[in-house]
Amino acid sequence: MPLPLVGAPRGLRTILLPLSFLAIILVLIALYRSTESSGDFLKNLTTINGPKTQHADHHRPTNTHAPPKYKPTTTFAVPAVTDPFPLLASSTAAPPPIPAYNVPRDGLHRDYGLAYVPPLFIGFTRQWPMLLQCVVGYITAGWPPESIYVVENTGVQNSNADDKLSLQNPFYLNHTTLRRLGVNVLPTPVLLTFSQMQNFFLSTATARSWPYYFYSHQDVLVFSFEDGADVMKRPGDREWFFYDRQDELDVMRPPAAGQKGYRTIYENCLRELNRTVESEERWAFRWFQYDHLTLVNRAALDAVGGWDSLMPYYGSDCDMNARLEMDGWSMRHRRVGIINDVSTVMEDLSALYRDPNIVPKFVDPNPIAEEELEQLERPQGSEQNDEPEKEQADKPTEKRSEKGSKVAGVGVTKAVDYFRSLVKVADDMGTYKYRSDKYARNSWQNSQHGGTGEPYYYNAEGFASSFWILAEAGHEVFRQKWGHRDCNLVEETALQLDDQWRVEKDWED
Repeated sequence: MPLPLVGAPRGLRTILLPLSFLAIILVLIALYRSTESSGDFLKNLTTINGPKTQHADHHRPTNTHAPPKYKPTTTFAVPAVTDPFPLLASSTAAPPPIPAYNVPRDGLHRDYGLAYVPPLFIGFTRQWPMLLQCVVGYITAGWPPESIYVVENTGVQNSNADDKLSLQNPFYLNHTTLRRLGVNVLPTPVLLTFSQMQNFFLSTATARSWPYYFYSHQDVLVFSFEDGADVMKRPGDREWFFYDRQDELDVMRPPAAGQKGYRTIYENCLRELNRTVESEERWAFRWFQYDHLTLVNRAALDAVGGWDSLMPYYGSDCDMNARLEMDGWSMRHRRVGIINDVSTVMEDLSALYRDPNIVPKFVDPNPIAEEELEQLERPQGSEQNDEPEKEQADKPTEKRSEKGSKVAGVGVTKAVDYFRSLVKVADDMGTYKYRSDKYARNSWQNSQHGGTGEPYYYNAEGFASSFWILAEAGHEVFRQKWGHRDCNLVEETALQLDDQWRVEKDWED
């Protein structure tokens, strides 16, 4: 308690002043000793008066516990990521022109009875080179870039828009490059699962009054039928649906580029949308290599309540397809172009613009030994396949270069020969993706480990492990929801739409 000196006699003040200073000194000494065990006294004063101006180092708390035991460091080397489109990455020049026969005609959508240009959503979470290849593939095949919407689902907030992440970061995305290509970027507010992102597509289409839209995965490479008929059966292909014999001839024997009646993959999609709307009332999906490229009827998804967000990843398509079929909505496999499900990237995407100075070849972003693929397989304990069964391809036999790339050929001069070399490389890329167990198809997603210390950094191996944990949790939700373990609910059970969460399981433990 402070001593009241004002108004005290002069002699008394002479005595009390030294005593007051002595009391203050004793208090300071006591404070110093009380904080000695937790650090410097001046640091405590800094904490009291305000935050530190410099970032504090991460120090392990002082206690008696033993330090944690760390997991072994991964044994395979992770290669550095390189930008597959050096022309755009290193200059301010506009993208090269696409082949003249693939340039989309203004107002083409109106020729097929559409009042708007239907959007193509491409979801992206990680691996920029894969996304860039996908986007460039669509553009050079004739898809109008202004109708492409890259959905940035990285979970890094505005870090990419503010150019705060490096190319080595798995979640890096270059907004400037995409704008120069003419495509749109739609950021999600938070990191979404597959099902949540599908519902994001749906809500965006609703908000913008788009009754129909397309979506694609980022790990695909597409072409139009520039060389006419294509009889190659690729790993992701299904049995095509044809309305009649004439329709089969029309789909399987398309005119080549430069011939009368030639249509790009984009025009074929518009044509398919027009025909479907005119011929079927209750339709949901048109798959153009399962869901690697998909046409969606918004009304069908609204009718069954959208995607089940509680099934984060695999299994959600089994649930959605079953509910749509139970409610009488059709889904068909149709053919509109060449689509390859890939896990690798062309070394220079200028090849897709038919640059004669570029020899088409691809590189593996995750070039690990075959025996080490098993380390990237799905964790033990998973019972259900990660998606409906796909036909497996034979292992490729072509020789690989020292850099892990395959050379398609040299001395290509004619446009048709160059296109054939591109398709050959893309087919090799698809075969390479299916070279091992189907779960190894996704090993490319775990090939980047950079970005340490950047905003919203997340451990790459932890992200991959979390993905599979959530995927298996989604499978369990599917099993409990329907009382059945396998994907084909309609073919294998008598379940109906209102049986969700109401039936006992139909298998023995």
